[in-house]
Amino acid sequence: MFGLALAAALCLLCAGCRREPEKPRVRLTFWTMWSGPEERNFLNVLRRYEETHPGVVIENLGAIRDDTKTVRAIVAGVPPDLFTLADPLYLGPLAANGALMQMDEPFRASGLSEEDFTHASLSQCRVDGKLFAMPYLIDCYALMWNKAAFREIGVDPNRPPRSLKELADYAVRLTRSERGNVKRLGLQPLSDMFIINQAFGGKLFDPQTGQVTPDHPGCVAALKWYMNVVERMGGYQQVNGFAAGFGQAQGTNNPFFTGQVAMMINGEWNPYWCDRYAPDLDYGVAPLPPLEAGSKEPPVTWLGGNMICIPRGAKHPREAWDVLVWMQTDEAQLMFAEAMNNVPNMRRLLKAKRLREGADYRRKFGIFLDIADSPNGGHFPALPISSLYSNELMTARDLALAGDKTPEQALRDVRIRVQREYDRYARE
Repeated sequence: MFGLALAAALCLLCAGCRREPEKPRVRLTFWTMWSGPEERNFLNVLRRYEETHPGVVIENLGAIRDDTKTVRAIVAGVPPDLFTLADPLYLGPLAANGALMQMDEPFRASGLSEEDFTHASLSQCRVDGKLFAMPYLIDCYALMWNKAAFREIGVDPNRPPRSLKELADYAVRLTRSERGNVKRLGLQPLSDMFIINQAFGGKLFDPQTGQVTPDHPGCVAALKWYMNVVERMGGYQQVNGFAAGFGQAQGTNNPFFTGQVAMMINGEWNPYWCDRYAPDLDYGVAPLPPLEAGSKEPPVTWLGGNMICIPRGAKHPREAWDVLVWMQTDEAQLMFAEAMNNVPNMRRLLKAKRLREGADYRRKFGIFLDIADSPNGGHFPALPISSLYSNELMTARDLALAGDKTPEQALRDVRIRVQREYDRYARE
């Protein structure tokens, strides 16, 4: 009897100790654009998510810097669960072709509030008013100047230009030539006209009429302003030829770090780069000056950012969305912003002390944080033909600078060509 009782007790004890079988962990595939140190920073973010969400494993398969690979995977029916856009201009075409999950409904159900996001951080993720991506940090642009160069021309090195006219005058005075050859440019050549368009009130698209507007009066005025600056710095051929010899931006050969340019309009990652590659450079940071001195308008800036999408056909869209929601938390935003020297897209974190205080470059980074939420910050419209539109605008700028077309002609031709393509999408 005793043996039977003992056996029964042991059976009960073992039954009580029996564990439920563990649920299999969800494995998400996440294709990202980052490589090198930036990739390591992002992997740290993913590992932190796994620590706080033990039911999920995230596989990052290395840098996917060519968005066409992602497009091919979606078309083939083997997409990842999440991916970053190396080129944000791909968002419009992907959304227009039904390749992306629309996020408006899960956004409303998530408890996230539109008001918590910085200006334009969500609008640049929308196509035709619908949300097709989520931001994970943003970029914004400001003016940077070499203080020693300012001293050379006898102006206060601690006071930036007060208007675009004064900026143009400084650019000319700061330019140095020897025997007809440029040795230093007062203003680094612009890769695009977007922030200057914004300063002149130019608009690139009218959502009410569905019309592209590259020849908006503000855009024409912006191009004329820039043509005047380039001509006064030595002319298109001289400026373009000198700029062709510039070194890589991320490194000791950055033309601003080497003194080949005295001013540049660039993004918030530069103070860290300067601290790393040119620690002795004495420079200032300020918002782009307004059109008119003394303007009370909010500062002008141009905005971009890291967009993350969930493709149609993703195996785990719900779990993928949970990752995107977590990326909006204070922990996730600050962790990546501090490592990448990019701007949080959540408004409440723009004043975070850990991003602003300490090293000198963090105080300069703080100026970008101050302007990132400006209501006068613009971004490129997300359209099915965004890539075409951007390329046509750059071609128009070059044609105008070379004297092959007037600004009005060049931008009018862009409108005709791009509108034709946009209308074709609208009909389909």
